[in-house]
Amino acid sequence: MLFLDDLLLSPITGFKFILRTLARVAEEQYTDDAPLKERLLELQLHLDNGDITEEQYIAEETEIFRELREIENRKRELAGVSPKEGRGPISGVVQPGSRAEITFNPEEHNHGE
Repeated sequence: MLFLDDLLLSPITGFKFILRTLARVAEEQYTDDAPLKERLLELQLHLDNGDITEEQYIAEETEIFRELREIENRKRELAGVSPKEGRGPISGVVQPGSRAEITFNPEEHNHGE
């Protein structure tokens, strides 16, 4: 009788396995940030080669970072953590009026050349 039960339930068990596998693959793609990081590297190369202007770079970089934050929030949501919870005091967002400054010295950046 146990063998007959296994035979009758095998299509349902197989279907559940397929659904779980599809859900796992979809979740991995939903939270995969590797393509965005590759786009960021390609963008930097285009800027370095002079293919795009700094303004174009900044606009595209901003969009990529926005998408990376969305993926980070999805990962937190799937882990059961609120998007704001667990972040340190540094958010990566400069608030208006903060008078934050960023300076870049190419000589320091290219110290190995």
